[in-house]
Order: sequence, then C-alpha cells, then structure tokens
Amino acid sequence: MPLWILVSAVLIPQEFASSAIVFIIALQNNFPIWAINLIWVCTTSLDMYVGYMLGKFTEEKLKGTRFFNWVGRWVGKGRAELGTRGEKLSLALLGIIDFPYVNTFIGAWIGLPFNMSFFLTLAGNFVWYLFLWGTVLGLKSFISNPNIIMLILIVGAILSHFLFRLSRSKRDSSQEGL
Repeated sequence: MPLWILVSAVLIPQEFASSAIVFIIALQNNFPIWAINLIWVCTTSLDMYVGYMLGKFTEEKLKGTRFFNWVGRWVGKGRAELGTRGEKLSLALLGIIDFPYVNTFIGAWIGLPFNMSFFLTLAGNFVWYLFLWGTVLGLKSFISNPNIIMLILIVGAILSHFLFRLSRSKRDSSQEGL
C-alpha cells in the first residue's frame, strides 16, 4: 500500500494514537513532512465540507419534526447560556477533541455560515494537529527505536481508554444514588 494512502486513511477519522503511529512509520520511510501536512489540509477540508453539507441536508429534511424542534430548543438554551461568542469559542475548542466533520455538522445546525464553521473547526483541529506532531517528534527525539515508540503509543491508547471508562463508570454509579 502506498504510504500516502495510509496517511490519508488515518487522517480522515483523526484518531490520535493511530495517526501518531502512521506518522512515525512515514518519517521512518523518509516520507516528506510537507506531504503529510498537505494531506492533513486536504482531508480535514474534505471532512469539514462533508460534515457541513450533511448538517444542512439533515436540517432541511428534519424541519418541522419533533427532533428538529427539540434540537432547536437545545440550541436556544445553549445560546442563552453561552451567547454567540461563547458558542463560536465552544465550536473551536470542540475542534481540539472532536472530529472535524462532527464540528461542522454542529456548526450547520446552530446556523453558522460555512466560512465561520470552517474557520473555527480548522482552528481547533490545528491545535490537535500540533499536539499530534509534538507527540510524534518528541517521542522520536527521545527514543530511537521505532518499535518502542509504537509500543508506548499503543499502551498509552489502551490505558487512556480504560481510565476514561473507569471515570465514566464511577460517575454513573455516583449518579445512581441520587
């Protein structure tokens, strides 16, 4: 499989551990960093465009339904709490931890224009991308064996999954007593 297809494949869902592992493999095989960055810009832009268009499409199809009215009330409550600036900031911050297509889908549903939704999501996702490169280059500079780097990333991903799951189960059990 050509390396650029592998890099593209992990940058569409943008999962941190798998992206980091593929970036390390790409760097080991002398794949140019500029090409990885170009693939990131293209896949992220495509993700955001598809997410926004799906958001607009579903909004039009669901107009007048109970679900649409429920989402409208939820958006109204969010706007009352956050204001429009807080809403925009939330979308950008969500871009750090969420997928670009989900963020622009949300942007379409809350009524942001495409350019604003695109820019806010790209800004948040760029922070995620910087964290990814910082992790990859940091691990690569301290540990020379690529197999150990991959092991650290895999173990870290598994541990973070179990830690989040444990914290969620504790939260759920504490809410049962209410």
